[in-house]
Amino acid sequence: MEAVRPLKIDDAVDATLSAITTEGCGPEIAEVLRLAANELLREADPGSPGLSAQERAFLIESGEFTPKELAETEASVARGDLRELENRTLLETIAASFSESEAAEKLGVSRHRVRELCGAEQLFGFKVGAVTVYPRWQFTNTRPEGVLPHLAHLLSELLPDERDPASLQAFMTVPKEDLTFRGEQQTPIQWLLRGGSLDAINDIVDGERWY
Repeated sequence: MEAVRPLKIDDAVDATLSAITTEGCGPEIAEVLRLAANELLREADPGSPGLSAQERAFLIESGEFTPKELAETEASVARGDLRELENRTLLETIAASFSESEAAEKLGVSRHRVRELCGAEQLFGFKVGAVTVYPRWQFTNTRPEGVLPHLAHLLSELLPDERDPASLQAFMTVPKEDLTFRGEQQTPIQWLLRGGSLDAINDIVDGERWY
């Protein structure tokens, strides 16, 4: 019988990235993705001891979970579903980003200027290892500046506490019930590009802070 060869880290990286949408990724981002996936897989937690009997009893008695729901949640965590989801979400956010050189080309400025804009909160970037990447949602071809209207105000005033790249991308790219134009819900990106007010986005941010 033919022996089954052990799964190598490169194979695991390939399998992980096969589930990620990489359309529009340049070679630099593709390389960052592989490095990030490699690191995430090597850091995978082999598991935790889980909840104690007292903790389980408290969660059930408090009404937070039924016994069945708690058992299903613990099983999901034990399988690594949560970690896998977090890893996939981070990788998808990286895939939807520009490298520093791509951001510089997009804006028609130097790479040094890109770093200055990021440091001044006029552009959003996040570290992946030693590399900074810049989510594509903040760039636009429809304005001379090359970025969303009011981007600096969004980053420094409306969303100063939100620096998780995946959460920020989700906020900006998911349609909101309170941002409606001609009967259609708009994403904050669409809303700003059509000249919508910052006040409406501010109201949404304030509302979400209470949850």
